[in-house]
Order: sequence, then C-alpha cells, then structure tokens
Amino acid sequence: MFENLTLIAVVISILWLASYAVYLYSSRQQNDLLHDIDNLQRKLEDTSK
Repeated sequence: MFENLTLIAVVISILWLASYAVYLYSSRQQNDLLHDIDNLQRKLEDTSK
C-alpha cells in the first residue's frame, strides 16, 4: 500500500514542478513581449516626428 502512496507523491511532485516551470517560462515570455512592445512604440514615436 505504501508503495502506491510513494508513487502518487512522486507523480504529484513532478506535476507541481512542471506547472511551476511552465509558469516561469510564460512569465519570462510575457516580459520579453512587453519589452518588444515598448521598443516598437518608441520607434513609432520617433518616426512620426
């Protein structure tokens, strides 16, 4: 019985770690996109003058 509980705990831990990794990856991607948008807005403002 305890073998099954250990397996379940390992699977849950792996799922939590995978979820955290996806969160970190997507938050970094969002920051990169925001930075790119700011750069584009600055370029548009410079060309419109």
